Amino acid sequence: MRILRVLCALLLFALTALAADDSFTGAWKLNLAKSRLLAGDTTKSDVYHLVVEDGTLKFTDEVVLDGAVHNITVDAKLDGKYYPIKGDSETDAVSYHRNGNILMVTLKKDGKVVGKDKLVVSQDGQITTVTFTIYSKEKSQTGTAVYEKQAN
Repeated sequence: MRILRVLCALLLFALTALAADDSFTGAWKLNLAKSRLLAGDTTKSDVYHLVVEDGTLKFTDEVVLDGAVHNITVDAKLDGKYYPIKGDSETDAVSYHRNGNILMVTLKKDGKVVGKDKLVVSQDGQITTVTFTIYSKEKSQTGTAVYEKQAN
C-alpha cells in the first residue's frame, strides 16, 4: 500500500511538472531581424507572456508601435470557441485550437475573421515561429514572426 501511495505521489508530481513546463508557457521576445513582417509594419518591439495550463490560456502582450505602448490581454480556453481580446483596436475576439506543439489562432473583429495565426514551438522549446495571415478588403497578406524564449 505504501508503494502505491509513493507511486501516486510521483505520478502527481510528474504531471504537475509537465503542466509547468508546457512548451508554449513563458516570456517570448520578437526577433525583428529573423522575422518577415508586413510592409509598413511599425513594430519596434513585442514581448508576450503566455501561460498554458489545464486547457486554459492566459496571454499578455506588450507591443511598441511608433513609440506608443499597446497592452493586449486574453483569458481563454483551448476549445475553438471565441473569447474577448482586451487592448487591441483591430480585433475583439479570438479562438485557440492546439495540436501538440502547434497552436492555431483565429482573430475576429465585429464577427468577421480578420486574421489567422499558426504558432509552432521548436523541438528545443526556445523558438516560436508565428505564420500569420491578415485579411483585408484589398487582399490578404502573410508574414512570419520569430520569437525567442526569455529566461525567467
